[in-house]
Amino acid sequence: MSVLSLALLTAALAAEPLLAPEPGMELTPLSVKAAVQRSLPYIEKVGTDWMTKRKCNSCHAVTFLVWSHNTAAAYGLEVDRKKLAAWTKWSLADSLSDRHWFKLRPQAMAALKAGGLADSVLAKLKPLEGKNYLTQKEYLDAVEKALGADDLGLHKVALVNAAALPNNGGGPDTLGQLLLARAVLPEDQEAVQSHEAIRSLLLEWQEPGGSWLAAGQLPELKWSESEMNDATTRWSILALAAEKNPNEALLQVRQRGIESVDKNSPGITLQSLALHAAVAGRFGDKERAAGLLKDLLARQSDDGGWKWVQENKESDAFSTGQALYVLGLLGRDGSDPIVRKAWEYLLRTQAADGSWQVPQNLINKRKRGLNVYPLWGTAWCAIGLLQTLPADNVR
Repeated sequence: MSVLSLALLTAALAAEPLLAPEPGMELTPLSVKAAVQRSLPYIEKVGTDWMTKRKCNSCHAVTFLVWSHNTAAAYGLEVDRKKLAAWTKWSLADSLSDRHWFKLRPQAMAALKAGGLADSVLAKLKPLEGKNYLTQKEYLDAVEKALGADDLGLHKVALVNAAALPNNGGGPDTLGQLLLARAVLPEDQEAVQSHEAIRSLLLEWQEPGGSWLAAGQLPELKWSESEMNDATTRWSILALAAEKNPNEALLQVRQRGIESVDKNSPGITLQSLALHAAVAGRFGDKERAAGLLKDLLARQSDDGGWKWVQENKESDAFSTGQALYVLGLLGRDGSDPIVRKAWEYLLRTQAADGSWQVPQNLINKRKRGLNVYPLWGTAWCAIGLLQTLPADNVR
């Protein structure tokens, strides 16, 4: 960034926020950067409050904090590098800490069957398959309810060993975000080693068929289980693709992931369509990739935004930020009228505190006491806006 550009950006950020650009106002990389800069204090406040009060990466609050600020730093925005280094260290350490949960995954059921557990017992366990239990007691209480005390007593050791999970790092989506959030700027050796460990965890959680399964709050979104797991798999593929120097083993794991979802069609959500377009654009055939990109562009609303699902009556920043992120991955930038129309929508709808407010009913199946979507939407807007800046804006 030139000295003049930096001075102009600093002056713009010090001024009263421009929340609604005039129709026809010229949109520039400077105005986009200014909007992102205004969003960073909001993301920092919510993310650091989460670290202090909840002490975990859960709900992606801290991973979005790190990802948005690393991206902002890469594009020359004003970011406190010491804070960012501390947030990154905290987030990686939290993900690598022990999270030994219990879950009857398909491979656990197969191991129990191979170990001689009767089909009648396995049938009683079937309703528990795929459910997460945070403690051994919680898991065993559920098993006892399903089997009865006698069968639990007979098979307790095998049941515990089969369901005990390795550290999941917060789930594949959290692990993937930590890899996608990785700084393009130099890292110290500790950060390099931690990211290698995060990648190893993601590889460990790949299912036998090559996919990755979603966890956490994602089942609450407006989509089916199959669409949800397809999305988690595609995010994992993109996260592994972010590795600059992949070895042969990593390439094979990534290819297994691609093959596991290759025959799937996009679901009902914008995220699903965007991810299909992103993976096809990076690894698929050109004709299919072009068709998916065409569909993604066609879903843009007249106001410039995108909707999570087509039946929603209004666009939302969460979906629009994701759409821009993927368009940026596929080489689209502010010279594209579609991108500029989305820029205008986001600059017009940014709130006075720098956030983008996202009503959770647009994304979620039911109302939750904890609404994470303003944070998610604001982070996606910051990341997506920067991703669609011309390449010469990267420092």
